[in-house]
Amino acid sequence: MCPRPALPLRFEYIILGLIRRQPAHGYELLQDWNQPNHIGMIWQVKSGLLYAALDKLNQLGFLEASLVSGQAAPLKKEYHITPAGEQVFLEWMGTPVAAVRDFRQDFLSRLFFAPDVDPGLMADLISRQKSICQGWVNSLESQCKNSAGFEQQVLIFRIHQARSILEWLEEPYYIDHHTKEK
Repeated sequence: MCPRPALPLRFEYIILGLIRRQPAHGYELLQDWNQPNHIGMIWQVKSGLLYAALDKLNQLGFLEASLVSGQAAPLKKEYHITPAGEQVFLEWMGTPVAAVRDFRQDFLSRLFFAPDVDPGLMADLISRQKSICQGWVNSLESQCKNSAGFEQQVLIFRIHQARSILEWLEEPYYIDHHTKEK
């Protein structure tokens, strides 16, 4: 069996962000996750994966757990974000997405938490993400010139994806809504 990765994966950042908003136990997180217009629109989670990730984040020192009593229930672990977890979460929030294939889940996850962080951080992220997207377009167009057949069709598809992402990031509503001061 492979050991767990030393650093959190994308999924774990979402858990940090939710617990950063409000300490919770696993069941509360699962219920919150699946509310309408919530993170469940882009990330699906099963209880086993959620509880394993909570344990992992606790072991890494990004979360700490305390036992709290529930209504007519046994003691439950309530998770709180640690200063190390806060730092890792904010670093992730400020890091652009590196690959077109990851944009939908990774960037939209950051967008979900945008109201929780400094608008300047989001403005900088958007600016850097646009630059990276333009790099994707340029690289893919260059590759496409030297391709043919199926490879060329895949590259053309990817070019359209990257252009679409760039166009979406340029939307005035998007920029104004997610970079204004609170």
